[in-house]
Amino acid sequence: MKEKRIDYFKYFSLFLAIAVLVFIAGCTGAAPTAPIINSFSASPSTITVGESSTLSWSVTDAASVTIDPGIGSVALTGTTAVNPTTTTTYTLTATNVAGSVTATTTVTVSSYVLLDIGPAGGYIFYDKGSYSGSPSWRYLEAAPASTEWTGKQWGSYGTLIGGTGTGIGTGQSNTTIIVNWLNSNTDNTYGDVTNKTDRAAYLCDALTLDGYSDWFLPSKDELNLMYTNLHNIVTPVGGFADRYYWSSSEDSAGIAWYQYFGNGSQYDDDEGSSGRVRAVRAF
Repeated sequence: MKEKRIDYFKYFSLFLAIAVLVFIAGCTGAAPTAPIINSFSASPSTITVGESSTLSWSVTDAASVTIDPGIGSVALTGTTAVNPTTTTTYTLTATNVAGSVTATTTVTVSSYVLLDIGPAGGYIFYDKGSYSGSPSWRYLEAAPASTEWTGKQWGSYGTLIGGTGTGIGTGQSNTTIIVNWLNSNTDNTYGDVTNKTDRAAYLCDALTLDGYSDWFLPSKDELNLMYTNLHNIVTPVGGFADRYYWSSSEDSAGIAWYQYFGNGSQYDDDEGSSGRVRAVRAF
């Protein structure tokens, strides 16, 4: 009988030990923890309009990660390029069942002033004060003097293309209209269209410089801004000559506007005349 009691005691002791362990584990079990944002940064943190910055981040123990504004869901670790046009603060949010944590990083966008060197290496000659339009733009930049063409025709030869404007902000659409018209004429009714790629608007439209291919022939009023803000100043910049420069603004059938940079006068002349051409871009 004594040996049997000892066996029951062993079983009871084992059961008690297991019960205590289960109780302790239940009381001291760790609760879920919030995600950990190891890093979130922008490099470079300061850019000028047209440049890009790279966001980099690393997150641990998150079920989802998002970056706002404009990026959305991302992986736990990664990089992405951004090119804001104004100073922007980006917010990273990491979430799991325990909750959410956030981190921020700011990309500062420097503004331009007249006569600053633009992203493509030319001079800024206009600032409208804020971004607007589609595509959105604020500044106009003249292409460097090294890109200037001389002795070029405007070229529609006695016909009215139509649809071009004279105001600030119309140069890009004017150029598109002219290039489309030149491409649509496959005979020589309006001059030698086999040489259309040598026309003023076509040259600007085809220009690629330092990775930028959004150039156009300036409108009448845009051309005047180039003269007023870059050339008709105490110390002229941009390498303009005191010669005639074509605009993209048509006046009448076979007649387009150009500007004499010797005194700033604007004239209309036959589109078969020769003139200088300087491309611009909006950004």
